[in-house]
Amino acid sequence: MYSKITVVKQHHEVLYAWCRLRRELDAPPAVWSLDTHTDTMPSFRGRQKTPQPGEWADDGAVDNAVKNLRHDEHFDWALRTGTISRASILALLPGDLPPAHPQMRVHTPPDLPDTATILNDAETFRPFAGQMLTSAFLKRSFGDDLPGDENFILDIDCDYVYCRDALSGGGRELLCSLAERALLITISEENEWVKILKLPGENITGSYIAEKLKELFS
Repeated sequence: MYSKITVVKQHHEVLYAWCRLRRELDAPPAVWSLDTHTDTMPSFRGRQKTPQPGEWADDGAVDNAVKNLRHDEHFDWALRTGTISRASILALLPGDLPPAHPQMRVHTPPDLPDTATILNDAETFRPFAGQMLTSAFLKRSFGDDLPGDENFILDIDCDYVYCRDALSGGGRELLCSLAERALLITISEENEWVKILKLPGENITGSYIAEKLKELFS
């Protein structure tokens, strides 16, 4: 049986846990993901053949995917192989290209600051960053696209967290409810991206964020 919480170093490594879960189920689960980036690029981008349905059941195919996918291609692989049924992704830097698969839905907060503010104006962005795990923020960001009765995975890339304030205080009931209801929680540390994106004066790391999330969900 799979562990309820799986922590990995890089985001695409969650495929191991997703595929283990898929083998326990009759039908693929959905995924709700929190990330700075959308991770919606096509699998392998022409470097290898298109993934085939059922590859989640093949250890060699899963190993090959984790070895050769880049960080922003794993949702497409998971959808094309039938590992997951759909992906609902809350992202702060949505990019310009459309998602590679029709079952990807990307959300951005309605009050999202512009990219220049997120990347270059820390003090303007800091109050916004501090609320990004709260129930109010998640509700207005996902809108009506929150899990119903379906089986789902809660997926969090630690570069979604820019400051300690996001990990403290109250108001995170919705996130905790999602964590309780999820069949699986995957957390990717992404220490290099956390180092790049964290706000000035913050000494957080992806590993620290992952531990705090595990404490929150315990």
